[in-house]
Amino acid sequence: MNVTLDGQPMVIARPTLAAALAEGVNQARTRGRVIIEVKGDGAMLGDDALSNPSDTEGQFGLVQLISADPRNLVKVTLGDGAEALRALLDEQQRVAELIHADKGQEAVAGLQAIFQTWQTIKDLVERGATLLDTDLSVVELSGLPEGETFSKASTRLLTHLRRVKTALGSQDWSALADVLQYDLCDEAQAWEKLLDALADHVGTLPSSQPGGARGS
Repeated sequence: MNVTLDGQPMVIARPTLAAALAEGVNQARTRGRVIIEVKGDGAMLGDDALSNPSDTEGQFGLVQLISADPRNLVKVTLGDGAEALRALLDEQQRVAELIHADKGQEAVAGLQAIFQTWQTIKDLVERGATLLDTDLSVVELSGLPEGETFSKASTRLLTHLRRVKTALGSQDWSALADVLQYDLCDEAQAWEKLLDALADHVGTLPSSQPGGARGS
């Protein structure tokens, strides 16, 4: 089995995906990089294949590993997250307006996307922290209101989302609209500032940051 890392041949102990991935992660880490993409015989391998890589020989003839600087990867991801938050702000306003217009069923249909977007934002922040081997609870970010942290923002967000579920369960449409239009819209703006501040912080990190592997 032939294995390459960023186009360069790589020697592995055994001709298996597990051995190729383990060696690739190690070599990438020594350069302050992380694995972001793995292909087997030209086909992209997903999380299912990479979370428990096969140790069976002869599964692939060619395994290609692609790495990236975790700082660049995280900055791009944070930028995507900030863009998603701007769109979320509009969507939360739209759903609140539907509720005010007595279009409750249409509004409920939009809530799933709102919850999913918030979960995606939290996931990308956590994954970025893991890639950078950074504890966000102790990182000092500039340009934020005094005392603002990801931990406090996460607590606020959880409170607001619980209020959404409570209002939805009791069909308290007025309360639901208020949380969406005011609390969660304020939160979307606060999180956008947090992501921007974290992106600025990432830009100040040294080039050789440890990190783990990421399947894509």
